[in-house]
Amino acid sequence: MDLQDRQSTGDRSKIDPTRVDPFEHGIDRRRVLRSSAVASTAALAGCLANDGDEYSDSDGDESDAERAPTVYVFNNGDRTLSIIDAEADELVETVFIDTTASFPANQYGTSADSEYDLLWLNVSSGVRALAQHTLEEVASVETGFGPNYPNLSPDGEHLVVAAGGTTTLDPDPDPDDPDDNDHVIVRVDANPESDTFGEVTGEIETGYTGPCDATFGPDGEYEYVYVPEIATETLRVLSVDPFETVAEVDVGEPTGDGHVLPFMATASFDGDVLLVENGEGTLGSNPDVPREGSESIWDVSDPESPTELERITRDDGLPAMPITSEVGPDTEAAYLFTPDAEAVTVIDLEDRAVDRVLDVGGTSISGAWGPNREKLYVPVQTANHVAVIDHAEREVVTTVDTGESPTGAVGGTVRPETDTAQRLRSSLASLGVDIGDQEATFCPEDNCYCG
Repeated sequence: MDLQDRQSTGDRSKIDPTRVDPFEHGIDRRRVLRSSAVASTAALAGCLANDGDEYSDSDGDESDAERAPTVYVFNNGDRTLSIIDAEADELVETVFIDTTASFPANQYGTSADSEYDLLWLNVSSGVRALAQHTLEEVASVETGFGPNYPNLSPDGEHLVVAAGGTTTLDPDPDPDDPDDNDHVIVRVDANPESDTFGEVTGEIETGYTGPCDATFGPDGEYEYVYVPEIATETLRVLSVDPFETVAEVDVGEPTGDGHVLPFMATASFDGDVLLVENGEGTLGSNPDVPREGSESIWDVSDPESPTELERITRDDGLPAMPITSEVGPDTEAAYLFTPDAEAVTVIDLEDRAVDRVLDVGGTSISGAWGPNREKLYVPVQTANHVAVIDHAEREVVTTVDTGESPTGAVGGTVRPETDTAQRLRSSLASLGVDIGDQEATFCPEDNCYCG
């Protein structure tokens, strides 16, 4: 089955059936007051002036958007985007974008010295690119699957998307049903100046393997991507160009009953270490063996021969099943998002052990480094704020209010040029008013707060 056939397969695009309505218990009074104030200010002021320096965007067009350290936070509950000043750790504004992302591409193209200015979102049937300076869509690719996990190559030339994998896959797929046999990993041209920008330039059909994530090693003679595959319990290693599989590594034995179930991964910036989140149980919405979770630390200094160094379990102080992770810029610590503990769990990578557990005030499934990679920004879905972790201190130092049910985040250096209409729609959406198409994204079971 080719990509075009998959794009027309309706039931591949189903959103998470366990999603939670963030407005089911009403609206916080402070949100009503804040939204009313924003609406009044926007109506009176019109389009806000911008005092930033001009710059040329990826297409070479002049723009008045300001360049400054920024974090973009996707609010699943009302399809808005909160724009955070990553120097002052203050909210700049929240605007309506009518889409959202749980695991946007946030590994590369996000640093202070990067000129890449696109946001790649994982949406319910593929990926979508927004220009940072306007927040307008500039590209989209349909994979035909609900779960999509994109990441950008270090040189900004390619986007690799793992599609189809999730912990709730059917453990007993129907061999005669094509929907149960053809997961896919695709390569997309991510260079806005290319003639084939936004087009699929490579595709690997994996079978029913459950590719759940894609994370890059650093740029070098060859670029490598690591893809955990939950159904076959393997770690697949790809070369980017040529786009092909160079290794498939068995992830070993489970720590208890059930299976290992590797499903998310994060490579360190120096390319030596890979963090892999494991389910440790069985597949399915109602698993025979409940998933307890574990965290694996892999040596990937030889990219084609990954070796597991350590597996951290609940017996080792892991407070809950980890969903995904971020690795510090110095490879000294990793931060695991453990929503059932309402915490971020810090792993000391030298000791290969739990260092501490940070209370972030609610559930969180992801985070992103600010452009200077000194602070980690953690969207907290059930608290409507971002917890800011200082990497040097390994502590939460402040929180920043956001829109409804913040879930995914990306660092960057562009302050978008927004308009009155975006701000007014944001005010209405924050009050629970249905606006637009409300495109969904895919989240882990019980962690999709999509109204």
